[in-house]
Amino acid sequence: MGAVTTPLAEEDDPVRRRAFLQLTGLAGAAAAWPGAITAHAAELDPARVLADKLGDVLLSPALSADPVPVGTLREALTMARREFAGCQYLSLANRLPVLLNAAVATAAAHPDPATHKAAAESYNLVTRALIKLETSGLEWLSADRAQHAARGADDPLTLAESQRLVASVARRAGHHDRAQTLTLAAAEHLDVSGNHPEPEHLTMHGVLYCSAGYAAARAGDRDRANDLLAEAESATVRLTDHPEQHRAAQANLVSHRVSAAYLLGDAGTALAHANSLPLAAIPTTERRARLMVDMAMAYAQWDKPERAYKTLLAAERTAPGEVSTRNAVRRLVSDLINSPKQSRMPGLPALAARVHAA
Repeated sequence: MGAVTTPLAEEDDPVRRRAFLQLTGLAGAAAAWPGAITAHAAELDPARVLADKLGDVLLSPALSADPVPVGTLREALTMARREFAGCQYLSLANRLPVLLNAAVATAAAHPDPATHKAAAESYNLVTRALIKLETSGLEWLSADRAQHAARGADDPLTLAESQRLVASVARRAGHHDRAQTLTLAAAEHLDVSGNHPEPEHLTMHGVLYCSAGYAAARAGDRDRANDLLAEAESATVRLTDHPEQHRAAQANLVSHRVSAAYLLGDAGTALAHANSLPLAAIPTTERRARLMVDMAMAYAQWDKPERAYKTLLAAERTAPGEVSTRNAVRRLVSDLINSPKQSRMPGLPALAARVHAA
């Protein structure tokens, strides 16, 4: 058999090494944001950095980027996902534009399922980051481009995740029924029949039903939300023979039950769900911090602002990046500042400064 000569050849070690350093080394990336990955990072607003960096890459004309080996894209995606899971949003803001440009260039130069999958997954991660921020319209762009790329990936899981994120963006814009329709339509393309379905399909099935249940709660439909979350629970139970997937699915289910109960005005129920699973059982820092922020919101809804404040401080100790980035935290801190019990939270102004709350 002849040697593979494509520039994407995984055996071409020098090419792969150069591409890997470009994608993962962040060479020159900090120059645009001095201190973004130094001790001065605390002085920056990670939400603004993310919005500006991702806005630049989504709204600017396509930059010239060289195709890289697909394996290199996969490694860079793994690093970016670890940063997201660890709430390291400043370094993620530097990495994602480089990764996205490389993935898009590679898919354009060598269109095949593997390169389209890498491009779709890169856009999906951009959308997940943008959803944490104030609504800007950028999330529509990234979600739509992810779905377009996913159609060429020949992978139902990638397509389902892309469609879920389109639905999430629609839900944020108030299209709650459309969000449910999109999410449940994605679930229909997964194979979860039989006694031994693929755990990845079963996991995604549960994720989609959690998202649909959250959308129903956003719409104020309690019965529909409970039914959809019950279906997600059934999928979770079926994962008991796959401990890693079961743990992640259980954490995701609890998180969505907390959020749904909060949206439906049931703060006590939300906190009961939150306390049903030890924080140590939640697999990533991002999920733990997100749950703690949702708990703080539930305490505030229950007219317990001091508990909300203390929970936010605990969340900040767990993941300062999450607390200083999420738009929901800024809204909550602003509400606490205007609380008649504000004097009982002496460190609140300092927290407001750290999270850039108005």
